[in-house]
Amino acid sequence: MAELDFRAIEEKWQKRWIEARVFEPQRDAKPKDKKFYITVAFPYLSGHLHIGHARTYTIPDVIARFKRMQGYNVLFPMAWHITGAPIVGIAERIKNRDSKTIQIYRDIYKVPEDVLWKFEDPKEIVKYFMRAAKETFIRAGFSVDWTREFYTTSLFPPFSKFIEWQFWTLKDMGLVIKGAHRVRWDPVVETPLGDHDIMEGEDIQILDYVIIKFIIEEDGEVIYLPAATLRPETVYGVTNMWLNPGATYVKAKVRRGEREETWIVSKEAAYKLSFQDREIEVIEEFRGERLIGKYVKNPVTGDEVIILPAEFVDPDNATGVVMSVPAHAPFDHIALEDLKKEAEILLKYDIDPRVVEGISYISLIKLEGYGEFPAVEEAQRLGVKSQKDREKLEEATRNIYKAEYHKGIFKVEPYAGKPVQEVKDIIAKELQERGIAEVMYEFADKPVISRFGNRAVIKIIHDQWFIDYGNLEWKGKAREALANMRIYPESRRAQFESIIDWLDEKACARKVGLGTPLPWDPDWVIESLSDSTIYMAYYTISRHINQLRDEGKLDPEKLDREFFDYIFREDFDEEKERKLAEKTGIPAETIRDMKEEFEYWYPLDWRCSAKDLIPNHLTFFIFNHVAIFRREHWPKGIAVNGFGTLEGEKMSKSKGNVLNFIDAIEENGADVVRLYIMGLAEHDSDFDWRRKDVGKLRKQVERFYELVSEFASYEAREGVELRDIDRWMLHRLNKAIEETTNALEEFKTRTAVQWAFYAVLNDLRLYMHRTEGRDDEAKRYVLRKLAEVWVRLMAPFTPHISEELWEKLGGEGFVSLAKWPEPVPEWWNEMVEREEQFVQSVIEDIKEIIRVARLENAKKAYIYTAPEWKWKVVEVVAEKKDFKSAMAELMKEPEMRERGKEVSKLIQNLIQERAFEVKRIDEEKALREAKDFLEKELGLEIIINAEEDKGGKKKQAMPLKPAVFVE
Repeated sequence: MAELDFRAIEEKWQKRWIEARVFEPQRDAKPKDKKFYITVAFPYLSGHLHIGHARTYTIPDVIARFKRMQGYNVLFPMAWHITGAPIVGIAERIKNRDSKTIQIYRDIYKVPEDVLWKFEDPKEIVKYFMRAAKETFIRAGFSVDWTREFYTTSLFPPFSKFIEWQFWTLKDMGLVIKGAHRVRWDPVVETPLGDHDIMEGEDIQILDYVIIKFIIEEDGEVIYLPAATLRPETVYGVTNMWLNPGATYVKAKVRRGEREETWIVSKEAAYKLSFQDREIEVIEEFRGERLIGKYVKNPVTGDEVIILPAEFVDPDNATGVVMSVPAHAPFDHIALEDLKKEAEILLKYDIDPRVVEGISYISLIKLEGYGEFPAVEEAQRLGVKSQKDREKLEEATRNIYKAEYHKGIFKVEPYAGKPVQEVKDIIAKELQERGIAEVMYEFADKPVISRFGNRAVIKIIHDQWFIDYGNLEWKGKAREALANMRIYPESRRAQFESIIDWLDEKACARKVGLGTPLPWDPDWVIESLSDSTIYMAYYTISRHINQLRDEGKLDPEKLDREFFDYIFREDFDEEKERKLAEKTGIPAETIRDMKEEFEYWYPLDWRCSAKDLIPNHLTFFIFNHVAIFRREHWPKGIAVNGFGTLEGEKMSKSKGNVLNFIDAIEENGADVVRLYIMGLAEHDSDFDWRRKDVGKLRKQVERFYELVSEFASYEAREGVELRDIDRWMLHRLNKAIEETTNALEEFKTRTAVQWAFYAVLNDLRLYMHRTEGRDDEAKRYVLRKLAEVWVRLMAPFTPHISEELWEKLGGEGFVSLAKWPEPVPEWWNEMVEREEQFVQSVIEDIKEIIRVARLENAKKAYIYTAPEWKWKVVEVVAEKKDFKSAMAELMKEPEMRERGKEVSKLIQNLIQERAFEVKRIDEEKALREAKDFLEKELGLEIIINAEEDKGGKKKQAMPLKPAVFVE
């Protein structure tokens, strides 16, 4: 067969689907209980979609197609997300001729040269990639209702008015507030950064460091050396300070409110602190070595401690000043031990080595399983030799910090006897109240890079607008909604619960970027994670909005709060509709249609997206729905999927390791790409794209096409006489239908592909092998029936090829709208399946005997099946499951009493092997039915249950394990 022209088949059916408007649901076509509304997070269009996106968007399409075939009225819409700073940042970088950005857009995204330079205008970026994304979605065969398409920001006024309504509603509820808060901040562009504004490090946590102000006196002046710590309670155990002698430190005036102090911190820290409600005036810069050997005073204990050199101190982490608590910090302990061995370093700074030798550790925390100095013991336990054993040191640190926090008891008065986790907060609060300590915010790891290409800092913003996700009443409603939702996979529910608990105020507006202006404060623009939480409701009316726009009958400015309140929050009211018609210019009947559509499609059945959106978008989606909509409109389910890697490596635009979705389609065909991705991973597990494996799958898909094309010429005449192997094939087909259906109901796409494609392909391969040489009506009947079922099972995964095959089969209409197959009751036959498994196991046993005994020249195989009495024993043991009960039951029969010892031994063996699931089959019948096949497969003459006991094997026969003698 010639190589399949995937592209021609795809174009043919994509055109026909569009012409027939196959995927536009009709609201009145099905009752409310047969509607199915599924959405997926709309893509952010700063570039082409890659194969990771392919997974996210193919899953809901497969489910939408499946439910459509089940007879549901399905709505699967799509829109485009262009809100935020990233697109503006890209335009800026192209305007500034940033080589890295240009390389990405020219080489990876393959943007034509004449188009690329237009990207200095962010709107041109948006227009280009919206067209490209829609083309990709169409080429992928996604069953989207394109009449509802829209895009975000004020560039699309109707949706912008919807967002304004949403924010007015939240503000009226007291859920949008103004205040001060720490945010990730781009210091160059001067804007807060949401998750989608981060190019690198979006998952990096913000830590609250306590900076404790140790005291140096220089020429009578009090100078503070602020040491940053995450464990303020350990200040009682400080033995020395650490500074990096080669790093640059600054002496600076630090003003906060009316207080002014002189601090010494790293140069990097001074810069970062300037964004955190402090005015920093640098007086001088110097290398850290200047302070090595000096003494500072612990402001809590009054102890004088020495400053020691440590190259491990990162000047870019917090203040660049570290307090040393060797009894409870493995790094500090090992650093001191290393320094004791390097007297020349100490002498370089005029430090008497005996000073370091004389440092005494201070025990603060009692920890079960450890002595006075847990850090020392843990380092020894893990075999840490020096600071070079960094992985072991980090493990030791994690172990000690975690154990002391959760199980440690503080030993120092006035907190003695209290748990460390309680003491920590008390001491931190008291130190701040006394002016001894302050808080500094720092990223847990670095770097955090904005999509403008700039390194982010943490800034405290005043007069910032926030959504108050910390509101306790609101959290309660979100928990209630989550408890009533289906979550796939269910294991993610705990993560949602945790996020609802810790979510707090979230900055919801920016000063730069594309978006919808905050309606009451238009200098601010609503950011990307805040305008994308309830747009699923907008989809329900967007086809009407789009039609009005196309006809020139819509003035978006008239879509005010009263209009959206009526559609989404109020009861039906004809008088209200008449008033709104006068106000908006929209016919009253159209307003009624909009409201009816919303009431029909809501609540949303499923929201789909990747697992990285759980901590933000997907949880915000729950919060905003429960705030704005009535309970009967709260969402019903969330399905989460994993990520994709390319040839075993994480995809990265900067490294050129990206495969565009459209390029994968061009190279392999849409159906192959869809089937490959759906068959690789389940739910939130990740998948790996391997080009070699995709090529193999393409050949299998071509084989599927070839087989069904052949079977399409067969007739399926009812009433033909079937053999057991024919019944087996139909039974297995029933099983494939049942298992595929069950898997798709739970979004288990990998399991569904295994059954719908691979299981049927493998079963068919065996069937064709078992029936080789047969060309009868029964076989043609089975193959025709299989083709009709198989094409429909595959339609959600490979829609284009399935449409082509459905046409060859003479199917009515589109396979996309054909009835989803259901198991045929008369096809079920567990017995023939067990019998076929038995036949295959006998074949394998005989092959193994021939191999082990080296009987390659054998001519005959004698097969002896188990006698009836052994089957009775097996069945009684399966029922009773213990020796005493089984023996008592069997000894009621004379035949069994005569075989007392044999029966007893057999019972013991069966119980030992826990052989409780054995189901009876007619072994002899199965073997005789398959005798011709057995002889052909093995190249032996097969003799079944001969009178002669060849090799004395008869007595070894067991149920489902016949005795075999080969000669």
